[in-house]
Amino acid sequence: MIDRVKTKGAVIASVFMILSLLLIAVPTDIRAQPSTHKVQSGDTLWSICEKYYGDSTLWPKLWEMNPFVTNPHLLKPGDMITLIEKEDMLRGKVALEKPSKEIAQPVPKMKGIDLSLLATPSKMGYLAMRDVLTWGEIYGSTKSQLGAEKGDKVFLHLNVSANPGDEFRVARLIPVWHPIAPRLPLDPPFGNVISFRGKVVVKEILQQDYYLAEVTDVFGEFGVGAIILPFEPTSNCIQPSATDPKLYGNIIAAKDNMSVIGKNSVVYLNAGFKDGIQRGQVFEIARISKIPRENLRVGDFEGLMNDSFASAVSKEEYLAVLWKKLTQGEITEYAFPVGKLIIVESRPDSSTAVVLSATEELTTGAFIKGYSWSEPPEFLAKLPSCPLE
Repeated sequence: MIDRVKTKGAVIASVFMILSLLLIAVPTDIRAQPSTHKVQSGDTLWSICEKYYGDSTLWPKLWEMNPFVTNPHLLKPGDMITLIEKEDMLRGKVALEKPSKEIAQPVPKMKGIDLSLLATPSKMGYLAMRDVLTWGEIYGSTKSQLGAEKGDKVFLHLNVSANPGDEFRVARLIPVWHPIAPRLPLDPPFGNVISFRGKVVVKEILQQDYYLAEVTDVFGEFGVGAIILPFEPTSNCIQPSATDPKLYGNIIAAKDNMSVIGKNSVVYLNAGFKDGIQRGQVFEIARISKIPRENLRVGDFEGLMNDSFASAVSKEEYLAVLWKKLTQGEITEYAFPVGKLIIVESRPDSSTAVVLSATEELTTGAFIKGYSWSEPPEFLAKLPSCPLE
């Protein structure tokens, strides 16, 4: 009897040992992942992505999951961040790599587009539709107060702690107004373009919140008064995707306030992930004109836009009205396709894009229209490619 009990005990102990070994052997990424993260002091969206997914460049997708966040690099301790399910992240890739067996013909694989040969994502900047929460400013210089040069020493006043060797981006705010909205002399700007101008690295801590730094890169004029912002990790390889056919918004401004917009230009849109816009989406750039008729009143199209803004009609409403005029009933407007663009970064209310093609000189105010396809379009295949992870 005692021997039988001992035997049973040995069997049970062996089973528990095997289960323990199996649990230890299970890869970390297969185990249950928490669905939320409680923000700790110093957390950013990209540090959270690095912690849970090992890829800090996923922070824009995490931001889409948490639209209450107003600033991705200044999170409030105690806030709960909803995490991305790993299955959701992989679903698109699996579907791309393993076409359904029900499809008669294989679906061509969509290659990634190498942005580094078209533009530099870290220098693109973005359109801010609300107040910008900076990390500090340049409050003094050992040389020119206006035009910093590489190697210059500058003084920083930061509202975050920093250590020697920490790098930051330098930026300027450029106010912009909606290009097709009526504007009065005292009207406030529609938003501010965050224009990245260079980089600095902290060399010495002078006292609390005050630092000596060295200018390590200059790609635009800046000096005392320029704002300091953190680096936001991004990938140069982007996967293009189609979009639903409708109007999404307008080109509000171009990088460096360029008046001439063409292929490879960086532009800023007044629509973001709250409007369904995501990184990698491809859109058609359209110039909308009235269709001439005998009873056409001059200025009808401009009147539609002016009335919309004057009566505080929302962007979504006037775009829906305009879309009906383009597609339903008696067609009164026509959208001339004049180019294509791809979204590089999407924020809550705005996005940054690169113009992939243009058939004429583009201007701010041009409309952004959805662009769909059943197979990858030829013009995408001609762009510099990169392997998708």
